[in-house]
Amino acid sequence: MLRKIIISLFFGVIGTIFFAQYDNWTHQKIVAWCKDIACNTLHGNVSFTVQSLNFFTPSIVVTDFEMISLQPGDWSWKCKRCEIKGSWFQLFLKGFMDQHIIFDGFESFSRVENGVCAIEDHVVAMTQASSFFIPTDLKSVRFRNSHMVWHDEQKCLASSLFFNSSSLKIGNRFRTTMSINDGDIKYDEHVYVSSIAADIALSSWFNDDAFMYSMNSSGLLRFVHLGTQNECYVSGTLESGRGRFSIRNAYNSFVIDPIIITEREIRADFFVPLQYILCCVQQKENDMKVNGNIHGFLRIGKDAVGDCDGHIIVEDATISQRHVCDSAKIAFMRRNKLWKGKLDVVHYNQEYTGIAHWNELTQWGYGEIYNNRPLSISVAPYWTIAPHNFLISAWFNHQESSGIFQGNVVHRLNNARHCMQGGFTYEHGKLCMSSLMDANIFDASFTIFPEIELDHSDYYDKDKNILFSLKNIDGKKKSFIGDISFAYVRSWVNSFLHYDIQGEGMISVHGAASTDNIFADITLHHDATIRLPETYNFIDGFKSRITYNRINNFLIAQDVDVSLHTGAINCLQATILFDETGKLYFAHVPVTFDRCLLNIKKDLFAIVSGGLILSHNNEHKSCVSGSIIIDRAQLKENIFSSVIQKRLFDYTHSVFSLADTTVDCDLSIETKSPIRVDTAFLQTNAWVNLKVKNNIKDPALSGTVTLQSGSLIFPYKPLYINKGILTFSPEQSFDPAIELIARNKIKKYDVLLQVAGTVLNHHIMLDSTPPLSEEQITTLLLVGSEESSLNSMVPALILQNLKNLIFTTNQSTFLEKYFAPLLRPFNISLIPSFADQAGRGGLRGMLEISVDDRWKATIQKNFSLTEDTRFELEFLVSDDIALRGIRDERRDLGGEIEMRWKF
Repeated sequence: MLRKIIISLFFGVIGTIFFAQYDNWTHQKIVAWCKDIACNTLHGNVSFTVQSLNFFTPSIVVTDFEMISLQPGDWSWKCKRCEIKGSWFQLFLKGFMDQHIIFDGFESFSRVENGVCAIEDHVVAMTQASSFFIPTDLKSVRFRNSHMVWHDEQKCLASSLFFNSSSLKIGNRFRTTMSINDGDIKYDEHVYVSSIAADIALSSWFNDDAFMYSMNSSGLLRFVHLGTQNECYVSGTLESGRGRFSIRNAYNSFVIDPIIITEREIRADFFVPLQYILCCVQQKENDMKVNGNIHGFLRIGKDAVGDCDGHIIVEDATISQRHVCDSAKIAFMRRNKLWKGKLDVVHYNQEYTGIAHWNELTQWGYGEIYNNRPLSISVAPYWTIAPHNFLISAWFNHQESSGIFQGNVVHRLNNARHCMQGGFTYEHGKLCMSSLMDANIFDASFTIFPEIELDHSDYYDKDKNILFSLKNIDGKKKSFIGDISFAYVRSWVNSFLHYDIQGEGMISVHGAASTDNIFADITLHHDATIRLPETYNFIDGFKSRITYNRINNFLIAQDVDVSLHTGAINCLQATILFDETGKLYFAHVPVTFDRCLLNIKKDLFAIVSGGLILSHNNEHKSCVSGSIIIDRAQLKENIFSSVIQKRLFDYTHSVFSLADTTVDCDLSIETKSPIRVDTAFLQTNAWVNLKVKNNIKDPALSGTVTLQSGSLIFPYKPLYINKGILTFSPEQSFDPAIELIARNKIKKYDVLLQVAGTVLNHHIMLDSTPPLSEEQITTLLLVGSEESSLNSMVPALILQNLKNLIFTTNQSTFLEKYFAPLLRPFNISLIPSFADQAGRGGLRGMLEISVDDRWKATIQKNFSLTEDTRFELEFLVSDDIALRGIRDERRDLGGEIEMRWKF
């Protein structure tokens, strides 16, 4: 009977236990019991649902398990399914039950403060002695499809890891193998490290209630802003707060090695690209091409104070092919929440030094930067800033910054000086500055963060006249509109190109700016005029589309239309490239011009058309090439004068040449209609066909200038040009070969003038038919008489200076000086003569009366003798026959018939 009772009781207990496994009341008691343990021992609140319970092979499976710390926001963890297993046999055998836990779909969150995870105490409590009424010993823990998140609010840091792990207790140590399949690290909600994949072997134990651990890790991760080389290898060991790690990519362009961790500090040496740092600062991929590397050292204390120090060195930094610095060193130190820093920058033998202080307690800092060596820029090499003559001082906190700046610029050649001084403020991403540049006032405002954008910029002279004004267009991001005074443009052109272009008016600018480019539509106001140098023509209209690329450092001007008072100039597209120092190293400017007025002082007036290409290559060679077509022109000076020829090309040199720049040329000059040459002595039409090569300062000319008809104007009768050619050769550009033939019928004489040789070495020959001496021919040209008289001395003098008459630069002055007062042609001329006639001597006089080209009468009288007067009447029947009637001093009458034959 007792046996039956015992058996019945046994099966009753077994049955009760069996059915209790599925009873809701049992499940609720277990939940309440766990909540009490979690609250008192594990410092958290727990909630879950019991899915299954087995008292025979002790195990429990719960779902929707969630535990949250008693301090809101410190930590929490949850899992979709959790299974806990044990063994009664081990409990009876060893006095405690082994515990095996499997977490599936595990997710955890922990706040980090001062480098310590808030969930750390909770994890240690879970791994220590069990709080259940049954003694337990945690033997294994497995995590499947798990996710952990750490967040440091003070440092704005967050980390996220997706992993699977398995932990097994061997002896008194937990050995864990973890496989991280993904993860990232964020700063200020921006991802900096992603795709973390690593294998970790961890061993942990307690030594006198102190938590000890040893870890080995290796894996891969990606630094998001590192570009195509962003995959890095990480490896290292860590043992109870001491360890060494290494991070580097396959190209060794990104290296953080070694990372030394001790009980007191963390030390690291690093070598990273400058491009990566700029991308991290801007929190996005940077399209600008940045070269240069940063290497340095950092030490951070692990104590609560967190003192640190280190240095950063930047070498050969370039941004968009623009050289920023040869080297820059930043040394910094933090002691008792006070930061100190020093900056040294070297750029093309120019050196800057700066210092800075920051107090974390007062949240206030100060900094300044100044130059240790003379400063200059390539585009204005003669303007320099002496050492310690450039200074920026600033005071700043987290909300705002303010400061002052000053600079003194001196011209090394003429000792001209300019002074700039002013102040600036920076608040909520906006920079405002105001300054005096000599007596001019400059005021500007910019939005700096998150991107640089102009709000407004104004520049006034001392009389409050606007020099330029730009402002942002409302509602259009990075768009601006404004006006620029031509007086301001003139000052810059004069400073850098040494041209003084006079003019007045305003230039309108309408553009936009992006990270890479600046666009601007430039238009000259309708009431503005720009006077061109060395000419009476002026610009009364201009418009163009300008694009400047800040990454590749080039400028493009499209659809350039320039309207002149007479003529127009066009350029479809001009391309100009600069190197990293700002120097011009390539330019291509094709220009076409149509019917433009060109004058060179008062010597030449011309209407010209054609096309030119102004180019410059990276070997610092400049060239102007193309064709110039002279539609029509008038030259008021002698075309045979070498002085005039040099003057024309000196003007060309002044137009196309820049200071300290050699300009080659390859020009073709032709006339569409002949040039009208009109001087007091020479009147003709000239056809020009020239090639201009070599250097613009020393051009090599080749080609011809051909005279089409025309005449040489002598006082009595002109000589008509039958042939006139100037032949230029590169060997003697300003001493061309000359070939000139001019002739005319003067009375009964066929007079011929020939010039041969070169402009500077020539020979003049006079000939006539019937033959006369050169003195007689000259007399004939000047007064229309070939008679030998006092005039013979004057023609001799004129003959010797005839070359000056032909080749002088001011023929009108020469004629007025030598010919006009004495030798103007008269219809009636009194010609004295002191010539000795057969020993009779005396003062003789002759009166010549010219009726026309065919009739001429002369009356001669010797005033010393009492003889009668001689009369002579001549009539030209034709060019070859002349009739002459004579009554001599003895009153004898006679006649002559003169006939000429040509063989």
